[in-house]
Amino acid sequence: MSVELFGVFLGVFFTLAIYTFLYRENPYSRIAEYVFIGAATGYGIAYDLDWLRSQWTGTWSKTTGDSIAFILALLLSLLWYFRFSRKYFFLYRIPLSITVGTTIGLALRSVVFAQVLEQVRATAALTVVGVDAWTAFNNLVTIAIVVCTLLYFTFTVSQTAAPWKPVNKFARYSMMVGFGSAYGYTVLTRMSVFIGRVQFLLGVPPNPVEAKMMFPWVALFMLATMLGYDYYKKSKK
Repeated sequence: MSVELFGVFLGVFFTLAIYTFLYRENPYSRIAEYVFIGAATGYGIAYDLDWLRSQWTGTWSKTTGDSIAFILALLLSLLWYFRFSRKYFFLYRIPLSITVGTTIGLALRSVVFAQVLEQVRATAALTVVGVDAWTAFNNLVTIAIVVCTLLYFTFTVSQTAAPWKPVNKFARYSMMVGFGSAYGYTVLTRMSVFIGRVQFLLGVPPNPVEAKMMFPWVALFMLATMLGYDYYKKSKK
């Protein structure tokens, strides 16, 4: 068996092994899960080491101060491994606190800019004059949705007052439409992944046609072994 055919066989095997979880948890699904986790971990470690090497040769090795900062960063990163020590577990909290604090600061900054300021700026740039009717209608609806949704989260005034009731209702409907579309997009993304794997198993071009020949035999073997094992356990009881 050539390397290409062996790769196709592995693709068919692991694709079916993952979907055997729909039947129940079994050794095939666990093998696929463990191999994926191991491969992802190995790839991540190799990628991180290659990134460190590229950073050292391209950035941190230029001056003595940069080299010292790079070494200090490496020593700080080694403190992560003290999580596995009960005696020196407190050292693990140092890089953890730095990472959490830095991540929260960057996230808050990006959230304010991306989800508030940029949204308001883009909405303010919309116009309903000098454009075609459909674009004007679309821009008008967008402006109404953004303004009403922002007003919905204004808690400095009473939300039960008469002028606010239609605004709040429109904002709730708008958010429900947004949440529904986001959920639908997520479902369609999962379905597109599933369709892609089915096309691979059926050998639809540009997928290899050898997968179509391997698919029924691998599927029958997995099904027979799982049903046979279940029958064996029931007979033992």
